[in-house]
Amino acid sequence: MKKLNKVILFLLVSILLVFPSCTTTKTMDGEPMEKASVVYSEVNASIVAADKYGNLETDLSTTTLMDAGYEYGDMVNISVGDDVYSAPIVSTYSDVDVGNFLIRIKEDKVYFAINYGNCLKKTGAVEGTKITISMKEKGSYLLEYKTRHLTKSEERVDYKSDEVFANFRTIKTGDLDAGVVYRSCNPALGDARAPYAQELAEKAGVKTIVNLADNEESLKENFDTITWYKDMYNNNHVILLDMDVDYSSQDFGEKLAKGFIFISKNKGPYLIHCNEGKDRAGFASVIIEALMNSTLEEIKSDYMMSYANYYGVEEGSMQYDYIADTPYNMLKTIAGDVEVVDDNLPLIATNYLKQIGLTDEDIMALKNNLK
Repeated sequence: MKKLNKVILFLLVSILLVFPSCTTTKTMDGEPMEKASVVYSEVNASIVAADKYGNLETDLSTTTLMDAGYEYGDMVNISVGDDVYSAPIVSTYSDVDVGNFLIRIKEDKVYFAINYGNCLKKTGAVEGTKITISMKEKGSYLLEYKTRHLTKSEERVDYKSDEVFANFRTIKTGDLDAGVVYRSCNPALGDARAPYAQELAEKAGVKTIVNLADNEESLKENFDTITWYKDMYNNNHVILLDMDVDYSSQDFGEKLAKGFIFISKNKGPYLIHCNEGKDRAGFASVIIEALMNSTLEEIKSDYMMSYANYYGVEEGSMQYDYIADTPYNMLKTIAGDVEVVDDNLPLIATNYLKQIGLTDEDIMALKNNLK
């Protein structure tokens, strides 16, 4: 028997030497998965176009990228000349934090971009620039991607009210009284939500509109369906700012300053909107709320209401926790050496408004009109 045991032990050792053990990990569903050592080939591409926000379109197809083994949630390196940038493969800008790079897959196209940033300016890549995508960490961003991945219905019937569908609401934080400042999706966009936003704004008695998204050309594309908005525009109650999404850029600041000065010189109630009323309008609202003595908690709650309206994101969920720090991070970006705490928010907002071009008189007029 002892001799037999020695033979069995010898055979087991021999098998282990010939077939090295495989470490295992668990999949997202908790099932064991063999962790194989896989080498992923680099994928080469060229920049073919850039939109007005500085997002870079490549000539790489989604199919080619996926066939090379790359998937949503993978962290990759993007080589642009001598520089290397890291980014996850995702499907929307909000899948990453503000200011972070991303490889965005949209239909069968692959884009290199920055959330709330201008990738063209940041990287210097232009049409014809060669880039190389290589694997950094397979699947390391997958959990965060799945948590952040948000989808919304375009059907009114799927929402509990017109206000929720249009992401339309008054801002009532700090010294801001209800019915003075509203925010919403774009009433002039021509999509399913626009008619609801337009009707709600008209009923609210809005007298001044700050349109962060459109220029004259894009606005007039939908003139046939936006009678009230068209009249507001023709009577000089609308300012068109055609802003990108990089709130740290000089262009963004200069255009936003025009919007705030427009508010300071015109009567309310006011409507501030971009396309969804979530990002650019979100930043503008954060500045107004900070200026008007709102707390960080109030600002966060208002900011997150857009995500509740569109995506049903509930407080206490992983999605909520991932996104809810965005207003704080926005304020931290512009605060300089000033600590981002409740008592300092008016100072942070005031300093920012001066930085982008408002005078003390402009800021005083703005505050008076918002009371």
